[in-house]
Amino acid sequence: MNGRRSWFWPLNGLFVLLPAVLIFVVVLVRTHPMWSWPYPVWVQTSAHWHQQFTFAGPIAGAMAALWAVRLNGADRIWSQFAAPRVGSGVVVRHLGLLTAWFVGAYVLALLPLTVTTAVKGGIGEPEPLVMASGVLAMAAVTALGYVVGTLVRSLAAVPILAVALYCLDAFAAYGTDTFGAIVPQLYVDPVLGLTESTSLVVFRLALFLTVAAASTTLAATVLRRRATGRYRSPLMQARDVAVYALAPVVLVSTAVVTTPDLFAIEASADERTCTTAHGLEFCVHENNAPRLDGMIEAFEPVLARYGTTPSQFDAIWDHTLLLHQPMSGLPVDGVVVTRLDPDGSVDTMSSGILMTLSGVGLCATPPPPQVEQLQANLYDYLDTGALTGLLSGLRPHQVHAWIDRHNDQLATCSLGEQDVPHT
Repeated sequence: MNGRRSWFWPLNGLFVLLPAVLIFVVVLVRTHPMWSWPYPVWVQTSAHWHQQFTFAGPIAGAMAALWAVRLNGADRIWSQFAAPRVGSGVVVRHLGLLTAWFVGAYVLALLPLTVTTAVKGGIGEPEPLVMASGVLAMAAVTALGYVVGTLVRSLAAVPILAVALYCLDAFAAYGTDTFGAIVPQLYVDPVLGLTESTSLVVFRLALFLTVAAASTTLAATVLRRRATGRYRSPLMQARDVAVYALAPVVLVSTAVVTTPDLFAIEASADERTCTTAHGLEFCVHENNAPRLDGMIEAFEPVLARYGTTPSQFDAIWDHTLLLHQPMSGLPVDGVVVTRLDPDGSVDTMSSGILMTLSGVGLCATPPPPQVEQLQANLYDYLDTGALTGLLSGLRPHQVHAWIDRHNDQLATCSLGEQDVPHT
């Protein structure tokens, strides 16, 4: 039997082709909505070269483990002492095939997002090293899965490894900065004005390269020593695992202890374009200048219902200008902060403007029951235009007049029951 065909076709080929197709489809489906975004940002597109690891990584790692479990048993011809490709030869062939298909499918699925960002004139510049970190992460997890399958030689390792790799997403989500350097995906996409720090990118490239190299050489060592009969006890194999795992463990431990910064802030309030509307200053990052009118329009309904210039703040800014300030839904030094998303939407809810104008939940001391109800009714009115509860008997112009008279009291949480409008 032809040896080359016997280990690849026909069944073994399916263990490569089907996972590659699945990786391609999963990444394509998850990035497809971004293709139509009118304001793509290169830092976000570049980040998705590692953000899409969430599902693609577990598939690649688990299927590489399955491949190794099936093909690296002690009874295989390349595991025998007389085999010409014993050890590194067969590992190079196996991992070359697996990496080409799995990583190739991953890259191919990300190309449409990258091309559409370029065609639409994505804001900023592409970040090749960030993209490379995602590609290297996929290569590393493929090698890791392969060595796990080679060591364990049990099908039970396949689902366990898949679940373990998927759980990395929990470390990214809940560990935030602590595990950010060692998990391929970050807990949040970078936005305009943020970039992944150089120290983070360099460290991740080094870590993933080390994991890939250590996994590859350990798999070759295990196969070679099995073939020569040098593994007479589990302790000998455990020793090799400890030796090759030392460098990755040191890197991981260092990152967890030192916690390198994930992002570097590039944008500042000095890079803004502003205009005045409704008595307020509206400002966006200079790269978002085409979106200034859209931001004003997004706040237009709420400000029109309020009917007067608010006392609670005097400006509404694009969050990109204040990235050093986490969004809390409250004004920052008299500035309401909002997000301009690449899909063209303006996230007015995250700005907290409805709570700020109505006072819902903002007063240090709970207001009297009627005032609390009035605030809730005012919130609903500003949000939907519906006059309910204590405002149900009023017309919009009467509500505007009442707000104009009590503007400062709304801002200072000093409304009393005597201020509640009566119909």
